[in-house]
Amino acid sequence: MNILFYLTSLLFSLGQLGRISLFDQQVNFYLYEIVLIINLFILFFKHRFEPVKEGWKKFQSIFIFLGILTASLLVDLTKFTQFQNLVGTLYLSRLHLYFIYFFYLRYHTLKNIKFSKVIKNGIFIVAVLTIISTLIQYFLYPDLRNLIYQGWDPHLYRTFGIFFDTSIAAAIFGIFLLTAGHPVIKIIYLILVVLSFSRSIYLGLSLTLIYLFIQQKDLKKIIFYLIFFATLIFIIPKPSGEGVNLSRLYSINSRVVDYKEGIDVWINKPILGYGYNRIRYVKNSDSIHSGASYSSSFLTILVSSGILGLISFISVLWSLRKTNKLAPSLLIFISIISLFDNVFLHPFILFLLFINLSDK
Repeated sequence: MNILFYLTSLLFSLGQLGRISLFDQQVNFYLYEIVLIINLFILFFKHRFEPVKEGWKKFQSIFIFLGILTASLLVDLTKFTQFQNLVGTLYLSRLHLYFIYFFYLRYHTLKNIKFSKVIKNGIFIVAVLTIISTLIQYFLYPDLRNLIYQGWDPHLYRTFGIFFDTSIAAAIFGIFLLTAGHPVIKIIYLILVVLSFSRSIYLGLSLTLIYLFIQQKDLKKIIFYLIFFATLIFIIPKPSGEGVNLSRLYSINSRVVDYKEGIDVWINKPILGYGYNRIRYVKNSDSIHSGASYSSSFLTILVSSGILGLISFISVLWSLRKTNKLAPSLLIFISIISLFDNVFLHPFILFLLFINLSDK
């Protein structure tokens, strides 16, 4: 069990290098997910259905949310092709997988106190490897424009690591900053966040840290952080490229257009939506990576499963807030940035969130 968790962490550290794509990249999965499934099978044979029963007692909103997503997929089966339904079913199954893994990992950790250290070690492994790979990327591979043909955005002189997406990478940096214990690690991750030039992450991280400092009733920390953060933004190198221009408007305009399109699509099916991961076929988008969602996890859920799905999704976030002492800050951070990017529903974010919430 311990070895499998460490192996999962190591494979997770491969990022997009560990991705396997099928059907012209309409179906993607990662090497770490294969080990995660094996890990889940072992946990099932060890604990049977007890983790699910425990999950039902404390997180009924998760079951309701997944039930609504399943219903939204089934309602319009005949309106989509078999292949389109297959793709939607596969991605919905993945979402089920992560929540079930959370139930079993959390239950196993509560029953085996020593496994808490294994989780912490696994997170530390990923944190250190992420720092190393991101620094290598930033100094030796700062230009992602050569992968435009594979559907990636043309990031230049920004920290996208081996995740190939500045929003996802910066969200991961922010999660590690919020959960790391060593101040040096926190500072390194703050620098990586700043070098991502992702303004939604700047906002989400700043509001989350201010919330934490208010909870601690420490005004000095708020002032120090804001001054330090602003100084970092001012002094970091800003080579050529629109991506490092913090006053850029094209990304804001594109999001506004995307939100408007999403609302217009949702209005036609406001109660249960179109079904999870069918957005690509509703939008008729040719985009490989962004075509299956909108520029917000909340909007993606709204279009996928209607107002019922969105309400249940917010209820899930609310129910998770008392999982452990890290939960409030992580959920605030991820929720804020998910207003501007489809971050919460990304498998990398789900994995990091749930292993952190599984520990005490």
